[in-house]
Amino acid sequence: MSEPITGSNDAVTDRPLNIPEYFLLLSLDEKKGRLLLDGPTAGMGIAGAAITELARRGRLEVTATTVRSIEHPDQVFAADRNPPVWARTTDLEWPLEQVWDIINAFTRHRDAEQWINRFSRQSLRDAVAASLVKRRIVEEGDSTVLWIFHRTRYMERDHHFERELRERIRAVLMDGVPADDLTWPLISLLRTTRLLHRLFPDVDKAQIRAAALTPTGSPATQQSMAEALMATENAVAEALTATTGGASALD
Repeated sequence: MSEPITGSNDAVTDRPLNIPEYFLLLSLDEKKGRLLLDGPTAGMGIAGAAITELARRGRLEVTATTVRSIEHPDQVFAADRNPPVWARTTDLEWPLEQVWDIINAFTRHRDAEQWINRFSRQSLRDAVAASLVKRRIVEEGDSTVLWIFHRTRYMERDHHFERELRERIRAVLMDGVPADDLTWPLISLLRTTRLLHRLFPDVDKAQIRAAALTPTGSPATQQSMAEALMATENAVAEALTATTGGASALD
């Protein structure tokens, strides 16, 4: 992407993690601190997670053909009898605020898949990783391969967030616990990026598909989230097809 996703001097808070942060955390090898995904797939997963999170927060309306920025999420949730806590605030944490600003400033129509491809570069991935470092959930380190190739590692310092989320996802997939507006999109994103069976190898494919394709959460944002998740699946599938020259069916 042409616009850099830059750092932030904001104070660390105890806010809940957002979808891109959780997705990146689940994408890291706990022992080696490296991504379990190739760079392009990880980038598209994080970009899709960011678009989905902004839709969940009522800051983006996503359809099959366009993405529209929304300044006042309270209008989106006006008819919701039990609106989420973020329905009454326009505050966005970094780097989601920068992603939203870039979309808001763009004057031409662009669909979600185009935005996902645009934001899939390493700058957004690094910015999300930096937010986890700032919260002291992961620790940034360096390594060298063959004394030439420099790599950044992200070792988990606080395992609480990932373990709790894995338990919640396993409860949805194994115990029939209803998904919510966090576990549903993460299951979908993990399925799309072929990570779900690596993290939960004993889960039946039919259960995964049902959980990934069943929208939940606020009725005001379900459709926009579903469109963002579908756009992520399409972007990853097209990239995989271009790379391998073959089909890329999920199931």
